[in-house]
Amino acid sequence: MTTVLTLNPGSSSVKASVRTPRPALTVTVERIGTDRARISGPDGAGRFTGDLANALSQIAGLVRAAGQHIDVVAHRVVHGGPRHHRPALIDDPLVADLRAAIPLAPLHLPGSLSMIEQARRLWPAADQVACFDTGFHAGLPNRSTRLPVPAELARLGVRRYGFHGLSIASVLHQCPSLDQVVIAHLGSGCSVTAVAGGRPRHTTMSLTPTGGMMSGTRPGDLDPEVVLYLIAEHGYRVDQLRAAFDHESGLAGIAGGRHDVRDLLAAGDPAAELALDAFTGSAAMAIASCASTLDSWQALVFTGGVGEHAEPIRERICARLLAVRGGAAEHGSAVRQLAATGLRIEVLTADEESELDRQARHLLAR
Repeated sequence: MTTVLTLNPGSSSVKASVRTPRPALTVTVERIGTDRARISGPDGAGRFTGDLANALSQIAGLVRAAGQHIDVVAHRVVHGGPRHHRPALIDDPLVADLRAAIPLAPLHLPGSLSMIEQARRLWPAADQVACFDTGFHAGLPNRSTRLPVPAELARLGVRRYGFHGLSIASVLHQCPSLDQVVIAHLGSGCSVTAVAGGRPRHTTMSLTPTGGMMSGTRPGDLDPEVVLYLIAEHGYRVDQLRAAFDHESGLAGIAGGRHDVRDLLAAGDPAAELALDAFTGSAAMAIASCASTLDSWQALVFTGGVGEHAEPIRERICARLLAVRGGAAEHGSAVRQLAATGLRIEVLTADEESELDRQARHLLAR
């Protein structure tokens, strides 16, 4: 029986799962880099200090303590760059390609590469497999991948890649009947994707995960002149802009550094309320724009940590979408009112771990 360890690093979290393929051990580290970071495992939850490397060291300790022998390590990799879309065995040339792709996902790829290198040392006899979040979107139509920039810039690789592909694939695996569907992955990072016939029609994130709708610490789409203005008039450097747009914008930019939706919902102060208002508006507009690429909008799925667990956020988003569906806002649940227009609404778990396991097993079985 093959035992697979899935590693799913995010911008502020890492999830690990030992699978046979049934889950045998699950470990989650959340809010990395904050004073509220916690690690949850088979023996309960506790405080966590450190970075992704420390998280993997503790995960490895828990795997050893559980007596698990790892045959395969499946890594979620946010961006495969222009060359990698399908799951692939990790070797030195692949690692070199991912290093070259860091400018396309500067918030995620350095941590992923660090985790890959550490995992190769911790489990040297195991097959190491990379599964790419951009892979699902390799089937996007040209009208979506081709950005409205000069051909010279397109030749330089400026195009839409799309992200959260493993999450979307897991949703479609859970509900094969879904079609003509908009999938809203709302978490620390947020994107919205339209899917028809199992293939993507459009997605909101673009060249990097910084674009699209607003996220926890990222602004989403911005007027390009904002960047040029800051460079020309205020002398901002690339590293300063990257820090501002990847770590200090989005919900955090409006709410004074706070970006956890749970905290903002509990706070109730004007800055928190404005941040949530902007966030739900951005999500609703992204959902409506993606729906316009479908032949007939039949379903809406909420997934990701916020999409799955924050009912007030789903309510606010659905209230904004009523006008799009020809519904009238009334008292009571906006989700139910939107469903009454004939739209199928689902809340599904973003089970990226099961998708990592499936893709790794499929690759190695070939």
